[in-house]
Amino acid sequence: MKASRRNVVFMFMICSVLLIAACSSGSSTPSASESSTSPQSTSSSTGKASEPPKEKYVIKILTQDNNQIKRSDETKIGKFIDEKFNIVFDFVQAPGNYTDKLNLMLAGGDYPEIITIRDNATFDKYVRAGALLPLDDFVKDSPNFAKLFSVQIPLWKLTAPDGKLYKWEGGVPVDFKNYIEVLDIGVRTDVLKQQGWPNLLSTDDYIKFLKQALKDNPTTNGQKTLGMVVPFAEPWGMQGISTIMYEKGGRYTAAAGNMGVIWNQIDQKFEDTLTNEYVKESLGFFNKLYREGILDKDVFTDKYDQFVEKLNSGRVLSTWYVVWGLPAANQGLIDAGHPEMQYINMPVRSMTQVERNEKRQIRVEDTRPFDIFAITKNAKHPERIKELLEWASSEEGKILLQSGFEGEEYTIVDGKRVPTEGYKKTLTDMDAQRSVGFGLFNFLGNVLTNGQDGVPYTMGFDPKIQDELGLTKEMREAYKALGWESSKDYYLKTGEMANTGLAGTVSIDSTSDLGALHQKMVDFRVKNSTSLIIKPKNDQEFEALYQSIISDYQKLKPELVVNEYNRLYQEKQEQLNQLK
Repeated sequence: MKASRRNVVFMFMICSVLLIAACSSGSSTPSASESSTSPQSTSSSTGKASEPPKEKYVIKILTQDNNQIKRSDETKIGKFIDEKFNIVFDFVQAPGNYTDKLNLMLAGGDYPEIITIRDNATFDKYVRAGALLPLDDFVKDSPNFAKLFSVQIPLWKLTAPDGKLYKWEGGVPVDFKNYIEVLDIGVRTDVLKQQGWPNLLSTDDYIKFLKQALKDNPTTNGQKTLGMVVPFAEPWGMQGISTIMYEKGGRYTAAAGNMGVIWNQIDQKFEDTLTNEYVKESLGFFNKLYREGILDKDVFTDKYDQFVEKLNSGRVLSTWYVVWGLPAANQGLIDAGHPEMQYINMPVRSMTQVERNEKRQIRVEDTRPFDIFAITKNAKHPERIKELLEWASSEEGKILLQSGFEGEEYTIVDGKRVPTEGYKKTLTDMDAQRSVGFGLFNFLGNVLTNGQDGVPYTMGFDPKIQDELGLTKEMREAYKALGWESSKDYYLKTGEMANTGLAGTVSIDSTSDLGALHQKMVDFRVKNSTSLIIKPKNDQEFEALYQSIISDYQKLKPELVVNEYNRLYQEKQEQLNQLK
């Protein structure tokens, strides 16, 4: 769904001044000067000699996020890896539908040595085709990797049809206090001020607020004001975020991804997506936004680039879910002389969710099936990749990859890492971030927990400095005017941790009849969700069309897929108990 949901949020943190940093256990961490003059001065945590192999090993990495850096040795971190391991990564752009590209590569056998996979279904295809190398023996000889991912490894094994380990994932493990992932509605602060700082929450609140805001602000900076923009044309758009109201309440999380089922965190079971009451309310919300002229008419054709262009212009009043672009837009508005026009992330709930007033289930991912990495059978030197991966799992590796270098990106004060002024200056400069290498090596793993010094490996995730570094003065003033103590205040008070556990590991064999049915369910939902948003002219028409669509949907017998998901969940629970 979310185009690598946590990768996307990671870029939000980078752009918003919450750069990818990590913690240090002390002064043993390499400094930038040490890395450039004598990379062997800090030995690998594997205990093996750190003398780099003689042969230069260039590995292709497919990416849709990085379009500036072509080779890893253009960055400080990449140079260190080159000097220490004689490995260089060649970043190759993969435009278009990434999953389709992976399927084509699998069919032709021309996939890269290290591959990024965005969903369990595609991962399943690669495993069944014999395209991925098992990592079980590697784990036995790699104490850093085994310790770091001790919770994840049994769960990762469960996703493979033969019970072997073929992957690792980025963005896990997670500390809930460091990473509260809430992607709701971005709202322009000058309009909030204009209407007396309303504490928006329900869908009705937003429709009333945005309707009035459009009336009061028909144009912005000489352009027509847009009520709400969403990049629904992205593969994860209509399929994922058009129905994701379900995660805003007190029962469900997005642990199941964006396919045909959703995960009920409270009852610990899978349910059908399209027939879910909160999914219906989500689509009904967008229908009302569309009818009121609030929803931009281009949302169904806009991809992320078009979305960003509109957002950066400042003419947008609100955004749905895609809030990771807000920091860059805010800085652009400040640079353009409009500091009063800032965006902040605010909560939303459906009318039923507001009425029930349940604790929101805030997803904490134990696994991330949209951020899978694996070594393929095309790898020329898999043993060297594994050596690098073990180092990346060590304290030294995590600090270097996520924090940079002592003396340049951070200093050590009382045994803890403290970001330097130079580091802080990179927080609003994407080119500076890329030159260090932050965010470019996530395929080696990145963790959202604390290091041995008690500081998050990503320093920007320290709750105390998230707002200090991530909020502009105007954003802080806006939250204060709303009565919030911090940008996460509402969510901490009204939500609770919801670990994904086994739910994120369950998937149906994509080559089976049920796998084909599952895809039909997804395609049906995506096609008809668009109709539900644009066709009904009132609530009665929406209800009639919804019931007609559900009637046709039931003919597919979606309960067969839902039942299979729950059967597999129980089966995997038994397997997990044996693996622990």
